[in-house]
Amino acid sequence: MHGWENTAEARMENTTETRMGEMDMSDRKMNVESLRGTVCVLLSAVCFSTGGVLIKSIPWSSVTIQGARSIFSALVVGCYMLLRRQKFVWNKTVFFGAVCNTVMAFAFVAATKLTTAANAIVLQFTEPVFVILLMWLIFHKKPGRDAVFACAGVFAGIFCFFYTSLDAGAMAGNLLAILSGLAYALVMMQKKFRGADFESSLLVSCALSAAIGIPFYGQESEMSLHIWFFVLLLGVVQFGLSYVFLSRGLDAVSPVTASLTSTIEPILNPVLVAVFYGETIGATAVIGALLVVGSATVYNVRQAKNAA
Repeated sequence: MHGWENTAEARMENTTETRMGEMDMSDRKMNVESLRGTVCVLLSAVCFSTGGVLIKSIPWSSVTIQGARSIFSALVVGCYMLLRRQKFVWNKTVFFGAVCNTVMAFAFVAATKLTTAANAIVLQFTEPVFVILLMWLIFHKKPGRDAVFACAGVFAGIFCFFYTSLDAGAMAGNLLAILSGLAYALVMMQKKFRGADFESSLLVSCALSAAIGIPFYGQESEMSLHIWFFVLLLGVVQFGLSYVFLSRGLDAVSPVTASLTSTIEPILNPVLVAVFYGETIGATAVIGALLVVGSATVYNVRQAKNAA
């Protein structure tokens, strides 16, 4: 009798140990996937960060730059979808996402041409605030106290940028950067709408941008090899691979984690422009950048803690 009890206890212990081992393996697998996702989002932010210096280095109009780079971006996104055997989706939601992405891209390139790269990227980083406001207006999700404070901090930062950019060109660049942030917020909200498909919208956006640029391609006088090399980098690395990495990253990490990891972009972008292009920003603009990036980051951290 005692032998039978000992055998039963041994079996129970073995079963428990097996289950615990399986749980440990599962946790490790989740941690590895989360780490890979975070690395993918980080690589995406680094790729995005090259936009400022590359756009500044190309002596073309913003429409020509966006149209030309979209040709190469479409090839990257198309190949990515083929490798994943992902079907192309076409509906009203996909088209809406494509239009938002197109507006975001054209506005950002134009803003980078008209104002400093720091202004353009930091003002585009107002996207989380627009998400808060749009969620309130469209889905009637009332913003909490943290969201209100984040909005106040971001708007204070925006005021600093406009205070230091009183000439018409820089002012227009700032307005376009904010428009880019608004459009980017709608892009990030795509999955809230029925029938959305991120990659399909991006592919349509690239095709649309390339088509819009057709009347402008022949107007550019400088067509040297090094300029086309910069355009190739913009299309493949800054726009194509960045979205591929972002898509892979979002499959493994939460939007909050992705947003926090992406904070490196508004910091690295102007640093690269300062190092390779010689463009710098004033003290007031630095304060504005700290307010915008800081407010968005604190809000995301608070959201992560509340979700835990």
